[in-house]
Amino acid sequence: MELTLDENQTAIVGLARKILEEKLPPERLRAIEGSQEWFARDVWAGLADAGLIGVALPEAFGGGGFGVLEACLVLEEVGRAVAPVPYQSTVMLAALPLAHFGSEEQRQRDLSDVVAGRAVLSAALTEPGEPGVSTSSATIARRVGDGYRLDGEKWFVPFADVARRILVPAVLEGEETVFLLEPAAPGVTLERVETTNLEPQWALRLEGARVAADDVLGGVGGGRQVVDWTTARALAGLCAMQAGVSDKALRLTAAHVSEREQFGQKIATFQAVAQRAADAYIDAQAIALTARQAAWRLSAGKEATAELAIAKFWAAEAGQRVAHAAQHLHGGIGVDTDYPLHRYFRWTKLLELTLGGAAVQIERLGEQLADGGASLDA
Repeated sequence: MELTLDENQTAIVGLARKILEEKLPPERLRAIEGSQEWFARDVWAGLADAGLIGVALPEAFGGGGFGVLEACLVLEEVGRAVAPVPYQSTVMLAALPLAHFGSEEQRQRDLSDVVAGRAVLSAALTEPGEPGVSTSSATIARRVGDGYRLDGEKWFVPFADVARRILVPAVLEGEETVFLLEPAAPGVTLERVETTNLEPQWALRLEGARVAADDVLGGVGGGRQVVDWTTARALAGLCAMQAGVSDKALRLTAAHVSEREQFGQKIATFQAVAQRAADAYIDAQAIALTARQAAWRLSAGKEATAELAIAKFWAAEAGQRVAHAAQHLHGGIGVDTDYPLHRYFRWTKLLELTLGGAAVQIERLGEQLADGGASLDA
């Protein structure tokens, strides 16, 4: 892995950071959090105009033709700005698998609109009561006429209320299959669930929801391959966001301890403060490096199962250490909702648990090592 970003990657980072920092100051974030719609539509449009939504999507649909790593670089900036935009759900959970597994008709129908910021997509990968992505779906699909009927329930579906289509895994005649569901279709009910960082996610209930015959992604029986492929990209995206969240939380903390005085001196000069900040810096660097390693391997077409588990472990475990250190070093001001740090703590907690926390990742990594299937090569 090349640790230095190339010219294109550096430009992507700089452009994303400029747009997000300019359009999402703390007062704007506070207003969005107090509204019913957790979605900065003007920011989404700005990312589209800059070519950043489609940076990893095929050039044939107006995308940049780059890879997962470049999309994750944008997500680092989304995390750094704690930006209420559907980049993870639209790109990592849906558009990338649609580009990879979709038919030409399916790709033509949605990808150009995604790149232009006209369409939001999502995926329903979490079953009720399951930590992370389940190994099998409890949602049932049946053939009805020239289409399919879906019955079941999914939890924690991001941006389902504004999504044009949602990827829904279901079992059809004993075979897992992924369907492209329109959330406005009859038989679909959405129930709002407010999460730790105030982002509304959605419980998706399907009672006779209908999908057309050509709304199968990856073919009948190909659902497990689609889900596993998508989960890998979703994990990479979550880790990238946590890298950005931790970096910004640490920078806010560094600025605070450099200005705050006690006993006539800056508290940054106190040994205990410096040691706590140094430990947090090491953790933040580890989150960023393991996240980029996993994303790079996916972009290069290499096996990345172990690297993703390692990156998600660091994002969950070290992310919490950074968040707690930032709060501790800020003192009481860290929990004041008029000060921006509290958002980074909330985002860290949500990212820690989404698709499985640290313990789940260690268990997965242990299974891979025991089976001799972990990659961990250069």
